[in-house]
Amino acid sequence: MPLKTDAYFKTIAEKALRQTGITEPPVQVEAVAAHLGIPVRLLSMPAFFQGATMSEDGMPVVVLNSTFDEVSRERTLAHLIAHVLLLIDDPSASYPRDTQVHHEADVVAEELIMPAWMLVEQSAKWFNDFRYLARLFGVTEAEMTARMHALGLLKAHGIVWDY
Repeated sequence: MPLKTDAYFKTIAEKALRQTGITEPPVQVEAVAAHLGIPVRLLSMPAFFQGATMSEDGMPVVVLNSTFDEVSRERTLAHLIAHVLLLIDDPSASYPRDTQVHHEADVVAEELIMPAWMLVEQSAKWFNDFRYLARLFGVTEAEMTARMHALGLLKAHGIVWDY
């Protein structure tokens, strides 16, 4: 099996978003789930339990803890949908997939919430205003600045103005 990089896993998220028709922020991860035919159910559960992908008649169903705030539920949903996307991407995998390794799902989930191609486009429109972009994408300012640093849109000492 060939080695797959984070860049490869990010393309899985981009493909899912484009197939769903999502081209503008904020990304509605539940729309990706609906496009894949995955029901999302909210249940009141203990505080230690954020969510899970369960099997119903051999098909995935996502269960989210309704006692968590919307942002936490969205992050959890992105991570769980990422696991399903990774399963779909690997023809040799079986369901349920061994989910002991979460790095791949974390990479796909981050790309679902703040897609690089969409963030670069919006940064150009809004002059790298990380505060506005954080609100636009529905993330914290710290998450947005970290993502913009990772994409080279912000440097350690200010904004990159390349346009």
